[in-house]
Amino acid sequence: MRVGHISDLHLRRNLQGTSAVPARLSRDMPELLSAALSAMMVAGVDVVVVTGDLVDHPYPVEDTPETLRNGRADLQLVAEALQQLSCPWAVLPGNHDHPELFRDVFGLKPHEFDCQGIRFTAFHDWDRSLVADDDEVATNVPRRIGAERTRFEALLADDDSRPQVHLQHYVITPRLDEGWPHTYADGEYLCDAVVQDGRIRLALSGHYHPGSSCLRAGDNGMGTWFNVAPAFCEIPHPYLLHDLGSDGCLVTTRVELKPDSENLL
Repeated sequence: MRVGHISDLHLRRNLQGTSAVPARLSRDMPELLSAALSAMMVAGVDVVVVTGDLVDHPYPVEDTPETLRNGRADLQLVAEALQQLSCPWAVLPGNHDHPELFRDVFGLKPHEFDCQGIRFTAFHDWDRSLVADDDEVATNVPRRIGAERTRFEALLADDDSRPQVHLQHYVITPRLDEGWPHTYADGEYLCDAVVQDGRIRLALSGHYHPGSSCLRAGDNGMGTWFNVAPAFCEIPHPYLLHDLGSDGCLVTTRVELKPDSENLL
């Protein structure tokens, strides 16, 4: 199976301005995303996954009618690009996405689906509480709690024998918290649980913009591969192709949409 993996678009087209980080080329994203998705189809991907931060929604910000309208329109741009694909696709929110707007646009998209006998599951986790009076966990620390934690534990407890691919925005492993908390607060527990399950072949993340090379963990036969995609919004606009074999072997290829762009700076 070939999985096309793209992450951290930080797109803005209808939303005003661009990302607060100049390297994130928010306003170039609609055209570059379409080009990357077209290239993935030419490369023969069986499924496309987008692991969060689709839009660079201003946060924290007062949600004015204009900001909400424009944020929804930008998410809709991403949805329309993905709907042109001739293969299954999965999408999940990142910390720069607006929770309510994401649900408005992608709410009917299932969190779980089958592709060629592999069970894909997308987790909608956050690094902040969505409950106004919840002060128990520090802001910006990724967590898997509530309904998503319940769903995760139910997946591990069920008797479905299909191999699994888990998708999330935040990093499970390695721990990448220097300068900013990129890894789940209990990433070590999540990693151990995933590896010990024995069915989870691949866990894909974003959030950490440099990306992190594939890491294989576990001695349960096939083990689990963990990969963190680099940010597509930054030059040279990379995405990944993961070739997952039935024997558990993984070959990951980094594709740069504009490999010569760095020489133009």
